[in-house]
Amino acid sequence: MNQNLYLLYHAYEINGHEEIKILGIYTSPENAEQAKQRYLHLEGFREFPAHCFWIQRYAPNKDDAWTDGFFTEPESVLQTFRKLSAELSAFLELPDNWENQEYFELLQEISWKLSVSDDVADISEYLERLTVDRIQKSKPEYLRFAHKILNL
Repeated sequence: MNQNLYLLYHAYEINGHEEIKILGIYTSPENAEQAKQRYLHLEGFREFPAHCFWIQRYAPNKDDAWTDGFFTEPESVLQTFRKLSAELSAFLELPDNWENQEYFELLQEISWKLSVSDDVADISEYLERLTVDRIQKSKPEYLRFAHKILNL
């Protein structure tokens, strides 16, 4: 008899902070996967790629999670992330699509950089290095975009 339980959770990173939502505990990986499919279409969750959903196996009666405590993050961080996404989409002339893993990872990279630097030139150079293979923009365009996203 399988005594394991399967935890379904939703996790993503914004500004260097991981956001985690516990969604449910299931008796089989198949049941957890079915629940994931239900969550994928709900408000909020549908804005994130499917790879933000995780299923983790746990043995009952064992301390596995939150053993170091927790912290909260203001809702305004998600709003800033959404604004950044809209600006990035316009700058790259691409759809604002969090389902696209490459786009979402680029968005996370830029969000992280904004959390560790407030220097426009530094951010501009970082953006240029990140996107050099994808788009061709001039240095002044990168500087304008860096200035714009620093003020979100």
